[in-house]
Amino acid sequence: MKKSLSPSNGALSLFCTVGVLALVSSATQGATLTGVTIEDVSSELVAGFDRGAIRLLDGSGFDEALGTHNVTPDGNQGGGMWLNNGTFANPNDPNAPGAVITFDLGGSTALNSVTIWNYNETARPDLVNRGANAAQILVASEEGGAFTSLGDFNFTVAPGVADQNFGQIIDLSSFPEAGDARLVRFNITSNHGGDNNFVGLSEVRFDGTQVPEPSAGILALIGLAGCLRRRR
Repeated sequence: MKKSLSPSNGALSLFCTVGVLALVSSATQGATLTGVTIEDVSSELVAGFDRGAIRLLDGSGFDEALGTHNVTPDGNQGGGMWLNNGTFANPNDPNAPGAVITFDLGGSTALNSVTIWNYNETARPDLVNRGANAAQILVASEEGGAFTSLGDFNFTVAPGVADQNFGQIIDLSSFPEAGDARLVRFNITSNHGGDNNFVGLSEVRFDGTQVPEPSAGILALIGLAGCLRRRR
């Protein structure tokens, strides 16, 4: 009678080790997050313009490879930036001078950093001053959850040129609350001296790692337990 073939202890051990390492790797390697959406925004200039909050995420006017953003603010004109209503258009932003914008990372995330490209319009030299200046960054671990402040930050004014990488990286990895973030909120309280209490940004990118769902972690542990039993 033929004996059934089964992997040797050494081969099984290697298989288990590789599986565990893959699980650890997937939980620790950070990358630019995809699938980020706008959860809410206090206002966006879309009446007669095309400067909605979605422009911060859709790559309009932005060169991902070079890290540059052009100087055209309207998405229907080959650019794309977000600008709030300020006190210029109705309904005025209820937070003017300032604005609030919230991003949904799409799931529980260990957030490493956020990169900001500030408002870069140059139809007039002073228009870059509409860019966000002082801002509080807050996170929530789930939709509808309470927000926790990570602190107050200042966003650097944009250079007003189309061929320069002016992305400002803000490191959030040292904040324990950033280790389990679903929503990220910018509570912007000032601009750089721009007109009409406008507040704007050109592009935003988040770097981090999606945290596996508990069910996925449980399945991995069950599989590991199975491996260990078979080695005995």
